[in-house]
Amino acid sequence: MRGCLKLGGIREIGGWLAAEQLAPGDFELVGFTVDLDVGTHNRFASLPNTHGAQLDDILAANSDRAGRMDYLGEWHSHPTFAPVPSDIDVAAMTKMVEKSGPSFATLLIVRLLGTATLQATITTFQRGLPPEHGQLITDHDHPTPVLLGMDAHNKKKEQS
Repeated sequence: MRGCLKLGGIREIGGWLAAEQLAPGDFELVGFTVDLDVGTHNRFASLPNTHGAQLDDILAANSDRAGRMDYLGEWHSHPTFAPVPSDIDVAAMTKMVEKSGPSFATLLIVRLLGTATLQATITTFQRGLPPEHGQLITDHDHPTPVLLGMDAHNKKKEQS
């Protein structure tokens, strides 16, 4: 992702996240799609045609994890300001989980500081619940990040 952020420069870039659920609320990022062309200095739009084909490739490359991994959410960069969801980001993700598509999704917003430091925030959106901040853990002994704090099944149980 750092390489993609370097290529994006001061333009927002982003895509979709694919992850495997390790345990309730814990996900391992398996891959991500990216579109380096549609962003501007303060806007990114996720176009399904671009990301759908890339997600299919990620799922095919991880066929040994079939049934355990899928679309987790979306990501994009905020290269020139703090990596926190804007009102537009929150509205778009809330609309997606409330009106169409998945009943839960994660929004990962990233920013590259210098040439190596990745600053990130994770927000979880679940149907019928307010957005919730999650946690990104990068284990240097394990090449992919683990996303914590999202389990729609357990959240729904707690609400009943």
